[in-house]
Amino acid sequence: LKRNPSGRMPALNRCADRDSTLNRIERGWKFQAERPWMSGLFYWTGFDYRGESNPLVFPATNSGFGILDYCGFPKDEAYYVKSCWTDEPMIHLLPHWNLEGHEGEAIDVWAYTNCDEVQLFLNGKSLGRKKMTPNSHLSWRVNYKPGTLKAVGYRNNKKVVEQIVQTTGDAVQLTTRQERVGRLTVVTVEARDSKGRLVPTACVPFTASVAAGTQILGCGNGDSAWQSAERPSTLPSSEQEAARNTISLTTFNGLAQLLLLSDAPATFNLKMR
Repeated sequence: LKRNPSGRMPALNRCADRDSTLNRIERGWKFQAERPWMSGLFYWTGFDYRGESNPLVFPATNSGFGILDYCGFPKDEAYYVKSCWTDEPMIHLLPHWNLEGHEGEAIDVWAYTNCDEVQLFLNGKSLGRKKMTPNSHLSWRVNYKPGTLKAVGYRNNKKVVEQIVQTTGDAVQLTTRQERVGRLTVVTVEARDSKGRLVPTACVPFTASVAAGTQILGCGNGDSAWQSAERPSTLPSSEQEAARNTISLTTFNGLAQLLLLSDAPATFNLKMR
């Protein structure tokens, strides 16, 4: 693990611990839930953070233990926590279904949910309906075939929610979602295929530029091995303004993030490279 050449840590929740536990965050929350006299719970860490690569070594550039990555993008385990802490019906399937090169291999498909039961389908064929134990997860052993995974959740024998995970095409476009808080605009960049589906494996290089009156404060993509600039360069004289207004980055797992500062709604442009 320490010398992983990619600088990225695999999800430990799907690797057996010394006591054979697979889902470690589940073990911790069950310990809490079974002791109602306990006053609270603290997760370390909530967010990944830059600058400490423990337990990895270079080329890792941040800690990878967070429930959210350092951009605030949720990891799978964030949905386990959500399934325990919310009443709104939800299902989260993992892993993604872009597993090219693994055709025919048996894959462990998990569902985090707060439903009573979940039925899983692959390309329209039922793979079984299972009862959910609270604070746990469901799993199916599925032979990988590209297409569509669909999970249907039931409460009191009535369908209340579903989630669909599909094998996508290549990323051909970038779309954005924006949230403005005061003068700050948080821009989530998503790499999508020709059908508009998020491509969970896409590492798309692109350039972001902003108009006068908008400043790029920083950027990121959640990659624990990312070594590129997180904010625009500072250059002398005439080159300085252009450098402040442009930055290049790459999506990771199909996502990236920009932090923009402006008095009016931020104006920006993205160009795939």
